[in-house]
Amino acid sequence: MERDQEQMDELIAKYLAGEASQEETAHVVAWQKESEVNRQYVEQFNAIFSHAASVKSFQSFDTDAAWLRVKSTLEKDTKVVQFPSPQKRDFNLYWKIAAGLLLTVLAGVYFLRQPVGTRDAVVVASHTETVSDTLPDGSNVFLNKESKITYAYDKKADERRVRLKGEAWFNVKHDKEKKFVIDIDGVLIRDIGTAFNVKAPENSNTIEVVVSEGEVMFYTANDSGVYLREGAKGVYDKQLKKFTIEQPEANVLAYKTRVFNFTNAELVNVVRQLNAVYNKQIELSPSLRFCRLTVGFNNEPLEEVVAIITETLGLKAIESNGKILLDGAGCAP
Repeated sequence: MERDQEQMDELIAKYLAGEASQEETAHVVAWQKESEVNRQYVEQFNAIFSHAASVKSFQSFDTDAAWLRVKSTLEKDTKVVQFPSPQKRDFNLYWKIAAGLLLTVLAGVYFLRQPVGTRDAVVVASHTETVSDTLPDGSNVFLNKESKITYAYDKKADERRVRLKGEAWFNVKHDKEKKFVIDIDGVLIRDIGTAFNVKAPENSNTIEVVVSEGEVMFYTANDSGVYLREGAKGVYDKQLKKFTIEQPEANVLAYKTRVFNFTNAELVNVVRQLNAVYNKQIELSPSLRFCRLTVGFNNEPLEEVVAIITETLGLKAIESNGKILLDGAGCAP
């Protein structure tokens, strides 16, 4: 019985999927033997099916519904291509078209496999400046420089999930029905009505959480972790896979508030913290390596900060090439 090209393709698909009847199988085998072109055609078709089978499943989903939606899109947007008879077919052209359609189908099905939260993700990123923003749930976030978060709501799990790279402060709008969880490569921070800071540079061996209001759970899937209350700092060591509770440093939120408090602090450390917040960099003369400073700054411009330091320690500031050099007689060890 003669079959048009579409019927032949469907028959080959059933054959390769192991769903063809004996009669259909015999027909495909006989068709392959008719010519070298037909044989190569079935082999290439088989390559497409093998590639599709190798795509790993991301999560369970309704395959029938997914295919119907993709098929509907393809039928709507794809023009029908008429192919010559098997003996005269431009095999390479057909292979390109078939491969292109397969990739379109795979991309569509992959999209349908993703959770709603993933498809509706909101990204907030900073580069050379800090960034403040409000998330879709009303929570506030403040990103340090060179940081990024991806926020998504998963309806199925009733969960707001954030992925973080870098450092950010969160003031979470609490919702008992919708958990708020920060995920840093499997290390989790769950809000319990909270404002807190998370520091997780990619090149660091630790993840740090400092709670300024409320409480958080700091844990992994295999470790219950630690419970942090207001004023506490939790640290996770990636290599040791261990949680500890420590005393937070005084200027954890200085990148957000530009409020600094130093008590008998080494000038080298003072400058390091200031340089992490202000764009113009301060450098120290070697003679100042033993100097210490007790001072507080409350969101002053850098020029005023430098003026206070120089006056307090009897130094001079020399600005050159966009940097500020502090120099002076030095301090006794």
